[in-house]
Amino acid sequence: MELNFEDKKIAFKDVPILSYLSEEEINSMNSSFEVERVSKGEAIFKSGHPANVMFIVYEGIFKLMKPLSDGREQILYIFKAGDFVGGLNILSGDKYVYNGVCLTDCVIIKISSCDFKNVLLKNREFLLKLLEKTYERVRKSESLIDVLSGINANMKVAKLLINFAQIYGKITKEGILLNLDINREELGFYSGITRETISRKLNQFEKADYIKLLPKGRILIKSIENLYDLI
Repeated sequence: MELNFEDKKIAFKDVPILSYLSEEEINSMNSSFEVERVSKGEAIFKSGHPANVMFIVYEGIFKLMKPLSDGREQILYIFKAGDFVGGLNILSGDKYVYNGVCLTDCVIIKISSCDFKNVLLKNREFLLKLLEKTYERVRKSESLIDVLSGINANMKVAKLLINFAQIYGKITKEGILLNLDINREELGFYSGITRETISRKLNQFEKADYIKLLPKGRILIKSIENLYDLI
């Protein structure tokens, strides 16, 4: 469903990386930027698509993934509301080499390469935020390498949960809540182990009272100290 321009302006102001734009800058983009609803399981972009659009998550969660030769996939990043992909790709004139697929129903803001170069990059605050988020992306890549380097399943799953707690966790009275709506297979894709193995390890961790498995794929980390002991 297409949103009218006033709704689009509201969407812009709710996104941290775009909140620095002036009314004049937003108005100068009114004919080209889009706000699109994408359903769970659908692709926002695919490998090989030209990088001429910057995608910003307004609502929902999507994964950046790469298909592997054996039919599995490797999840590289998980993007939530406020995150973006495509800024550096536009600057390099590159193509997307990964697939962006929705883990939930999403609302995506799409900004053209023309507006990115002629409006956004001329805004100092936006540019600083872009660099800050790019640095965070590098750190997430390092975290993924650390997860994949685990020498056994216990270590891989413990590192995965610690990594998610640091990036996506919400502190509650009961512990650290992971509310990413990710199924067991996708957790396995991220950590490099099978769905069966990660399900078995999560059940073991729950029996040991390290975590609590909740409906809709949510996980409550009750004792992150015990997870650190496994690595």
